[in-house]
Amino acid sequence: MISILIPTYNFNCRPLVEELRRQATAGKYPFEIIVADDGSTLPYRKINAGIGEIDHCRYVQLQENIGPARIRNLLVSLARYRFCLLMDADTFPAGDSFIEKYAKSAQAGSVVCGGFIYKRGINTGVCPLRLKYGIEVEEKDFNARNNDPYGRFISMCFLADKEIFQKVSFNEKMHFGYEDACFGMELKEKHVPIIHIDNPVFHLSTENAEAYLCKIEESIRNIVPHMERMRPCIRLLAWQGKIEKYRLTGLVGLVFRLSRPFLHHNLTGRHPSLHCFAFYKLGYLCRILAAGKRENRGNHSSGQW
Repeated sequence: MISILIPTYNFNCRPLVEELRRQATAGKYPFEIIVADDGSTLPYRKINAGIGEIDHCRYVQLQENIGPARIRNLLVSLARYRFCLLMDADTFPAGDSFIEKYAKSAQAGSVVCGGFIYKRGINTGVCPLRLKYGIEVEEKDFNARNNDPYGRFISMCFLADKEIFQKVSFNEKMHFGYEDACFGMELKEKHVPIIHIDNPVFHLSTENAEAYLCKIEESIRNIVPHMERMRPCIRLLAWQGKIEKYRLTGLVGLVFRLSRPFLHHNLTGRHPSLHCFAFYKLGYLCRILAAGKRENRGNHSSGQW
């Protein structure tokens, strides 16, 4: 009935697999678990390789990193059952009836999202910036998510009828960053229903603030070629559009360059400001765009000689 599909990169996902297998076995649902390793380093390959020896589990090892969009599409192509439950490796069910709730909510031609939450407490293992942004901005209950079903889609954990992927797949040109928003937008364009339920996973991010900022920067660089198409569904691009309207992109990029050391110090500290984080993303985008304009002007001028 359910193919549980988990892409992983440099993460020990054996505890997740064992818990999912326990719940699925208890529910007596036909199931399989497929873990695809996206070119991890040798220590993590050794840790996760044993997954292939567990009943109902399969382990696929990729020799090179192909990115989150391509590996999710690959996993769907390998799935045997009609309903595909895609989960990130750094997640964990927040309740004992996690699989049961998804199985009961499965609907033909629909996508079901259970949401995600962060553990509270002093020793969560999540860096202060990621934890604060996750709790104050990303966490939403199912009622709030159903008010904006497509805008609140996230690929961290969702169930979908396999037939949907014949209409919509993850955009492999984006490689990394905002592939969730693109997928949600295409679901909306193809009139695929999204149902949000109360069935969250814990997000168990282990990256530090430095690594998180690097990922944010990479995702912003990757969204630049898709800006016009993605602008209606990404708030960052909407703000940049307003700035461009008043021809302030270069100025904002300059302010970002001058204030970047302060922003970096704040965001990697124990008490990060979400206002600083918002400006960091906007300023970084404006700096990239301003630099691109200068390069284009330079190329145009040199071509006149």
